Amino acid sequence: MEKKYSITGMTCAACSSGIERTVGKMKGVESCAVSLMGESMDVTFDESVVTDAGIKKAVTALGYGAFDYGKVPQKKKKRFTLGVRFLLSLILLIPEMYFAMGHMMGLPVPHGWLNYGFQVGLTLAILLINGRFFVSGVRAAWKRVPNMDTLVTLGAAVSFIYSLVMAILAPEEPTLFFESAAMIVTLVTLGKWLEDKSKRRTGREIEKLLSLAPDTVTVERGGNQLTLPLSEVAEGDILIVRQGESIAVDGTVTEGHAFADQSAVTGESLPVELSQGSRAMSASLVTGGYLKIRAEKVGENTMLSSIIRMVREAGASKAPIQKLADKISAVFVPVVLGIALVTFFAWLFATRDVQAAFNFGVSVIVISCPCALGLATPVAVMAATGRGASLGVLIKSAESLQRAADVKTVLLDKTATVTEGKPSVVFFEAYGDERAAKSVSYALENKLNHPLAQCIVDFCGGGDAAEDVEYVVGQGARGTVHGREYFLGNEKMLAARGVDFAAQKEKADALSAQGKTVLFLADGARVLAMFALADTLKAGSAEAVAQLRGLDMETYMLTGDNAACARSIAENAGIPADMVYAEVLPQDKLAYVIEHKKRNADGGKHVRKGVAMIGDGINDSPALKEADVGIAMGNGTDVAIESADIVLMGGDLAAAPRAFALARRTMRIIKQNLFWAFFYNCICIPLAAGCFAWAGVTLNPMIAAAAMSCSSLFVVGNALRLTGFMRGRKNPSKQTSQKGGDSMKRELKVEGMMCQHCVRHVTDALQAVEGVKTAEVDLKKKRAVVTLEGPVADEVLTSAVKEAGYEVTDIR
Repeated sequence: MEKKYSITGMTCAACSSGIERTVGKMKGVESCAVSLMGESMDVTFDESVVTDAGIKKAVTALGYGAFDYGKVPQKKKKRFTLGVRFLLSLILLIPEMYFAMGHMMGLPVPHGWLNYGFQVGLTLAILLINGRFFVSGVRAAWKRVPNMDTLVTLGAAVSFIYSLVMAILAPEEPTLFFESAAMIVTLVTLGKWLEDKSKRRTGREIEKLLSLAPDTVTVERGGNQLTLPLSEVAEGDILIVRQGESIAVDGTVTEGHAFADQSAVTGESLPVELSQGSRAMSASLVTGGYLKIRAEKVGENTMLSSIIRMVREAGASKAPIQKLADKISAVFVPVVLGIALVTFFAWLFATRDVQAAFNFGVSVIVISCPCALGLATPVAVMAATGRGASLGVLIKSAESLQRAADVKTVLLDKTATVTEGKPSVVFFEAYGDERAAKSVSYALENKLNHPLAQCIVDFCGGGDAAEDVEYVVGQGARGTVHGREYFLGNEKMLAARGVDFAAQKEKADALSAQGKTVLFLADGARVLAMFALADTLKAGSAEAVAQLRGLDMETYMLTGDNAACARSIAENAGIPADMVYAEVLPQDKLAYVIEHKKRNADGGKHVRKGVAMIGDGINDSPALKEADVGIAMGNGTDVAIESADIVLMGGDLAAAPRAFALARRTMRIIKQNLFWAFFYNCICIPLAAGCFAWAGVTLNPMIAAAAMSCSSLFVVGNALRLTGFMRGRKNPSKQTSQKGGDSMKRELKVEGMMCQHCVRHVTDALQAVEGVKTAEVDLKKKRAVVTLEGPVADEVLTSAVKEAGYEVTDIR
């Protein structure tokens, strides 16, 4: 059995690893994975050996809370208490510091036992206010899974007990650390409070999604309009949605006309027009109009619920890069305690100074921070998956995110990915009365159930009625309109009926060479009109391909179409002819993925070697599964979406570059966080141990506590930058299509340049982008002015600079 639990009370990576080890060792438990950021635990266990209650009891015995997932009582109370604990501690700390250090500044303070009494009382009050640290720390140590609370408990308790003993044994001139004990817990509480607020900001995108579901809806039952809680809506109910209201279910529009904003789910900023027969999606906001919708999916089965569930699961999952940090976190606290003991006795034997030895030993305990290590990856993953969801990119796991950052080659399925996936009329020419030609064409095709017939009907819009309509296999349609016989078909139909089309032959051959299907309208004597039909390029596909190539990705297209048609589509999309695979059978797509994976693996020292496959899943689900990263279009099949690692919710290829750029940005931030976490502990622990005392550089426990809190805040704050990814910018495909002219300029604000070598790197990076004519970089003004020959998306320019190792903070 697999079950998910909500876990409360975790404060650091040592907490999560301790729970994993304890539950994982239970008899009957096959696997256990705990997410610190997700505050959750996934357990696979044998119900006949271990019970659900037994697992919860094991977690509770460690000092944490274990509940069925999503059923944590009074979660907000914890966040409120952290703030109150800090404020109360601060109020008491001020007089404590006065009694401890007032004499150093010449302030009047009581001496002797009166002073000691005030310090003991105030410190004890602060420790009791923050007693949760001591309960959790002692319990974790007793269960042999020490955590950060154990370190805080030791640092504060040892400082307090040592001071109390010294006050009793040497009351004349004691060296006391009451203020250190009070300051340690106060600063750690402050750090935890700020960290908690920052971590909640990383999950703000999920909260936004949750807010899209209305509490109540209007339902039509028995001719009456009822206002009901959303939980009481059932499949088959008719919901009434007015302007300014959100659609709460997935269903079909039965009546009305409206425009709906689906940007929260698809990332597409333009409203979608809905009318009778249209599919309505939950989380869409009706911006104008009125709709009646038949509910087909409600509650946990809606698209919105699925997205929230997947984003939460992705945020709670672990990336492979996190494994090293987890291994270190598992032994971090015992190692730190060992270092603290060695430090204490080393200084004691070297100096015979108990005060100095104590100071260094406690500083080592307090400054050590497993939190920074534990948060380095998960806080970034949660921020990235949440931000991705708001951009219409659904990332299913942290591992998918890491693999996406490593992609070098992208294979695009043509149909419904690069193109619309359905034919439309791309050329029409009438040889006489155009209106009459369209009317007759409509009449012949209106009664036929054929994809080409439907697109001609849509193009013509309306017309006459035909009699005796007949479809001739392999040729086209014939019928009678107003007593006269007409034909609408290919060259074979005309040749079979002796209709001369020599005047149209050259143009028809040219259109056919471009991969278009050519049809003629004729009567018994001559050609009246010519149609050319083709699967057209999706709006934004060309820009998306340009952006992918701008990210230095090899972009190929796979299609079952003939070579001429494939080349025509590829040319319009900006894909070179030598990167097109035509006449590809469904099973061949899998073979091409395997071939490119092998080619990239043997390709030497490329930084990136991954292969991504993007398709709609009609016949490419095996290829999506085989690829390092399978990306499905949101309007594709359920099988494809299930097989894929990433889903582009709007069915728009323009979201693909966003996904890859977001993945790369996330991995950069994770690496920065891990570097900081390792660097901090490798530098600060020796510093706290007094290794640099010979240079006059030492730390006391109070400074150590402040440094420990700041280390976690740095990691969380750095990850928070992901929540601003592409914020305030337009969809790149829309942005580039709106900029015309032969020459355009963009101005970028670039941070991180230190010298002329940096200027050269930024210049080379920008000039390497396709479509960039010139790039002028000013070191003093931290500015790059780029002249463009054609439309280039801001994201492409930004990514190029970032790949060179610098940060773009603004672009105009």
